[in-house]
Amino acid sequence: MLLQERLETCPFTNSERQVIEYLLEQQRNIQNKTTAEIAEATFSSKSTLVRIAKKLNYSGWTALKTAYLDELAYLEKSISCIDANSPFTKRDSLITIANKVARLEIESIEDTLSLITHDDLRKVVDIIAKSSSINLFAASNNLLVAQEFAQQMSRIGKTVQINSLHDEIFFNAFLAKPDSCGLVITYSGENQTLLRVAELLSEKEIPIITITSIGENTTSRQADVILRLCTREKLFSKISTYSTDTAINYLLNVIYSCIFAQDYDENIQLKISASKRIESNRSSDSNILRE
Repeated sequence: MLLQERLETCPFTNSERQVIEYLLEQQRNIQNKTTAEIAEATFSSKSTLVRIAKKLNYSGWTALKTAYLDELAYLEKSISCIDANSPFTKRDSLITIANKVARLEIESIEDTLSLITHDDLRKVVDIIAKSSSINLFAASNNLLVAQEFAQQMSRIGKTVQINSLHDEIFFNAFLAKPDSCGLVITYSGENQTLLRVAELLSEKEIPIITITSIGENTTSRQADVILRLCTREKLFSKISTYSTDTAINYLLNVIYSCIFAQDYDENIQLKISASKRIESNRSSDSNILRE
């Protein structure tokens, strides 16, 4: 759930609600306002502001303010003329449809890139580097997107166990090796099956990497590190998961590439020697493809 939505729906006292209404009305204008100035403008106190932050699970007012401004910046930047839920209409020509889908996927990647931080990527790489294997948990389309990631990682000697059977994934999470890690992919962050998986992994103190939408959700609270997705799609009313699939695939490619780069020369040589030995029957008349 987005922070703005939580501000609107969370039960606050009358004095706290005055501060919330001020935030929702002023939005980016609070950027340079001090805690004392906001308290004065809302006829409240600094302690009221801190209490609001604690109710929303933030360490203090500064953390809440920063998260609110970051969310506003993302939402303003991600406005597009392409609707992620219905990117084309029944009257669009075939080439128009092709252009709109391409634009949506490009924007989804750019959007997701803007949400990546160096520190988060560093944590992801460190967790995977220390792990004997990756236990990947997802549902529906996300499982299909994850297949290529698992194959890519296997080609550089990294084991990715994709868990897909509904009744078995709880056993797989419970029996996960202590030196492994978990990778949970969930757009909403509220899939009950994946929530249970995250709980089981947490109980075993297995580090969890979560790929999910912006805003707070239950799964993200279980994670050791979170990679945020472009967040444009509704849960149900959409033609397809164009944006989400593209964003997940991009993040998985980024993870693979960062792991590859850790032992770049060794992995390059491994890929080339393996391909030459195993795929020796591949050929092409094209100068671009021929080696």
